[in-house]
Amino acid sequence: MQPLLSLIVLGFRNFDLTTRVCLESLVPWIDDPAIEVLVVDNGSPDDSGKKTADWCALHPPVKCLLSESNRGFAGGMNYGAAQADGEWLLLINSDTIFPDKAIDALQRVISELPPDVAMLGPVTNVAGNGQRLWKPGATHAEWLQIGRWLHGNPSHQLMPTYRCDFFCIAIRRDVWNELGGLDPAFGLGYYEDFDFSLCLAKAGYRQMITEDVFVLHLGSATFKASVAAKALMKRNKKLLQSKHPDARFEHTRLGNLAILQAYADIKARGQWTPALELRRSLRVGALQGDGPRSFFKKWFWKKKVAGFRNESASGPTQSPS
Repeated sequence: MQPLLSLIVLGFRNFDLTTRVCLESLVPWIDDPAIEVLVVDNGSPDDSGKKTADWCALHPPVKCLLSESNRGFAGGMNYGAAQADGEWLLLINSDTIFPDKAIDALQRVISELPPDVAMLGPVTNVAGNGQRLWKPGATHAEWLQIGRWLHGNPSHQLMPTYRCDFFCIAIRRDVWNELGGLDPAFGLGYYEDFDFSLCLAKAGYRQMITEDVFVLHLGSATFKASVAAKALMKRNKKLLQSKHPDARFEHTRLGNLAILQAYADIKARGQWTPALELRRSLRVGALQGDGPRSFFKKWFWKKKVAGFRNESASGPTQSPS
């Protein structure tokens, strides 16, 4: 039987702090016949490759893939995807943790998708687009509790996004193959997810955000803000612009605003629910928190979002905790 989902965990260095924690959160699903789990050690210079192999030996259903060199994010994911069998690929960065019922919720969402949706991004605590929810000061434990609440109270809605963040992303395998996977020209990382998002849209497929699946993102576990990383980011941004001259580099607040607009449209259609109100409560505060710093831009932004901030939707207003 072909699995529905191939979970591909890409690790590099610091196995005990990242990859192990991620894999342990996936243990509840490793014996599910609808799920395939693969872990790639991307040529780690420390002992992470050996530790990955040792962990997989204790969990035989998990396929262990050890790369002899660092293939970069795109190359590492392409390497793992080439050896996966699922109808959908779930690309997972190792600095993530899956709360209870996360993969169960993802399977349900996939089963309800329209046929033109080929990529699906979960929500999280740290992202550069509309996938990020807003609860300043929340601990990782509190975020995991929020995730469990979201999984237990689905909205059955899909939210718009211009592009997806690839800390964790579900992609239809046939579309992945059609587009040739991620472009290895982006090297060690940065902007390959943006590139794939734009290529997917240009090929006529939709990408959406599901607020019914939450994945905790620890963030920046692989890359540090070094001079080399900043140079790579600058180089890859130019590469993206050369491939997509029409690319829009949107601030996170615009992705959040697009979803708040989608909420308003749902409410106008008379389809508002308490589950949506609680999701809205995890976004509306970002309208102020993400506001521009310059006086003129701040004034314009406040005017633009005033209706969303002042709106009093029906239903409970407390956020899950």
